[in-house]
Amino acid sequence: MPKFIANLHIDDFFSAASKSGLSSNLVVSSIAFPLSIVSGLLLLDGVLNASVTSAAIGALGLVAAQAIKARAQ
Repeated sequence: MPKFIANLHIDDFFSAASKSGLSSNLVVSSIAFPLSIVSGLLLLDGVLNASVTSAAIGALGLVAAQAIKARAQ
């Protein structure tokens, strides 16, 4: 295997992310917050419009957001 294919500098890519100062917990928490807002709005829409599908997706999203928050801590 040629050296240019074996050495793709993948380690440099991943180490740059850890050197940037953002912790993975902060990134995961910043994803969980908007997910919980969107899921709550979907759940509210499902309840007000009697849409079982929208309410179910909203409930699953809220569960996923809570799981992400718990995993980040």
